[in-house]
Amino acid sequence: MSTAAAASDTKVCLLTGASGTIGYGIAQALKASSTSWHVITIGRRPPPPSITDVDGNPPDVLPYDTFLKADMTNEASVTSTLDAHFESLKNCDDANIRSLYRLDLLINCAGCLLGNEPIVDISADAFKMVMEVNLLVPFILSKWAMKKMATKRGGRIINIGSIAGESPRLHSIPYTTSTSKYVLGGLTRSLSLEGRFLAETTKSTDENLGVVAVCQINPGNVRSSIMSEEEAARREKEEGFVEVGDLAKYVATVAELSNTVNVLESTVMPTRQPLVGRG
Repeated sequence: MSTAAAASDTKVCLLTGASGTIGYGIAQALKASSTSWHVITIGRRPPPPSITDVDGNPPDVLPYDTFLKADMTNEASVTSTLDAHFESLKNCDDANIRSLYRLDLLINCAGCLLGNEPIVDISADAFKMVMEVNLLVPFILSKWAMKKMATKRGGRIINIGSIAGESPRLHSIPYTTSTSKYVLGGLTRSLSLEGRFLAETTKSTDENLGVVAVCQINPGNVRSSIMSEEEAARREKEEGFVEVGDLAKYVATVAELSNTVNVLESTVMPTRQPLVGRG
């Protein structure tokens, strides 16, 4: 394949949350699905050894190409970091590197939660912190991405939500239904409209802009390091788990769809997880 052909096949993904189990799995799945994906991760820290290492040994190749460090809840920090990175690509003498001056996909996977605490034990500051990570960060990244995707080819934004947005657990006020994961669904739907009318959204006079497909994928139980051993054992017995690899493959499948096709909202859950029915 010629250099020009290879450059034209490249697709660029911006991914948050790669320092967590699900985000790192998504990066792996994207790379496994196609050699065309160039994955940029952005966050406060890169993936830790507890996620990346296998049997105590670091991987030969990480499933991402670039890590950008930024204060994710600070819009100025995020936008200046991204602007500087992409400008460095645009002005490079190497045609292959210049071909990365594009954005095809944004995956908002960063998130946080408090423990299983009743509302009387949750401070306003802790509640605000969860809201900022789970809602403000996707807003900041999506706002920047819409501008970058304002091209003829358009783009796609995938928000990683949670089944908790539809069916909360006891003592999970900040994370679930009436708050961050429920509201993320509203943000997703609003962004979907913004992406449909891309020229108006980005205040562009270009009449040939494409569209930005925006969707949300809601995982059910997924094994992760933030879950206690006791809770993991209970869920394994009563509900089951979705393996990270299966969820990540689904995300990668959606990422490969044409931007003119959207899966607005979908749930990936263990077959036994009690979301529907009365038992």
